[in-house]
Amino acid sequence: MRAVADTVPGASLDVDSLDLEGSAGFEAAFDIDTAAFAAAGLSNLAAGVTKLDRDRVVAAFSTHVHVDGHPLPVWADLSGYYLTSDGGYLQLHCNFPHHAAGVVQRLRCEPDRASVQEAVLRWDPADLEMALIADGMIPARMRSRTEWDAHPHAVATASLPLIGVIRIGDGEPRPRERMLRVLDCSRVLAGPVAGMALAAHGADVLRVGAAHLPSIEVGVIATGFGKRNAFVDLRSKSETYAALLDTCDVWIDAFRPGSFARFGFTPEACAPGTVVVQISAFDWVGPWAGRRGYDSIVQTTTGIVAEGRDMSGSDQPTPLPVQALDYCTGYLAAFVARRLVEHQAQVGGTWLARLSLLRTRNWLVGLAEPRPFTPAKPSVSPSALGEIDSPFGMIRAPLSVGGVWGGPPQPLGSSSPSWLPGENR
Repeated sequence: MRAVADTVPGASLDVDSLDLEGSAGFEAAFDIDTAAFAAAGLSNLAAGVTKLDRDRVVAAFSTHVHVDGHPLPVWADLSGYYLTSDGGYLQLHCNFPHHAAGVVQRLRCEPDRASVQEAVLRWDPADLEMALIADGMIPARMRSRTEWDAHPHAVATASLPLIGVIRIGDGEPRPRERMLRVLDCSRVLAGPVAGMALAAHGADVLRVGAAHLPSIEVGVIATGFGKRNAFVDLRSKSETYAALLDTCDVWIDAFRPGSFARFGFTPEACAPGTVVVQISAFDWVGPWAGRRGYDSIVQTTTGIVAEGRDMSGSDQPTPLPVQALDYCTGYLAAFVARRLVEHQAQVGGTWLARLSLLRTRNWLVGLAEPRPFTPAKPSVSPSALGEIDSPFGMIRAPLSVGGVWGGPPQPLGSSSPSWLPGENR
């Protein structure tokens, strides 16, 4: 933890003060326990909370969400692994409808798993992966760690720090005399987890999306505690977004690299004194810079899934039992955001932090050599769960790993694009 904490400038953080309780953990080839408890622990410590419950962390990472007594679906029908013509596997991520439609269009098949599998077998897997990437879809060939280590993108990103922090401009120190304003521009998991963690410790977190963008209900609910949700269409309401960006303290930009820049919104264009936290899948450098991806896709592409298969003695792809890259990255993003806000209040400046699922993957893999294991779903302790009524129904979900729920998740677009009343800067 200390090595990670020291990557962010500012006063020294007393990592030895973290009080770890509970007994839950993960079964995996890689040391998820160390990574998960470190990331969540740093998020808590940055907010002045010295306790961390292992049971709550495991519950949170498990995305355990029930509405009115029923679990929410996590994967769409076409998402998953498909056998390829060379005896390997290709993963397709089709949770968004347009990604499923794009896969079916490329394969020229019916929209069901049997037809997709039959069509995949007619392709060379490397050619199909590249064709789908060029189409803007989300595929991943299952590679071994050795294969990945030799890949040009792996070589280009191997030495990147877990968290990159640079001062990108001037700005007077901002005194912390009011509620922290966080503009949460993210979808799915890593970015939303960061916003939720900041909300749990009292920040005014406004999640901004657009009505025409698809969403996944389990993601909206699992990461929506304490947030407000607004719609701003940058194609027609860029001035509304500009006003929010100009008055926020932290901007979480977890859309694909370049998504906001094409509308003129870049870290360098932010108001002086802003802390910008960017999150991506495959990072900003290398031949696959900006490639679309999610946690499971990074796992499959970079050898984690193949290692899980080998270490468990299975003959099937074996991913991590949870989306550990997403959750670790999210809690680390919350940690760096709060630490940079404190640092900015002392020394001034405008700051940019960058994290990626790929960097988190490299950190996790580097913690320890893979070990044999028996795959098992994490055990979620009832003590780590809570219930709250919401517009979606009665939600049963993991309690915050630090802080408290600031209220139930809200539907997307249900709030106005404005900050809560309070003092202006």
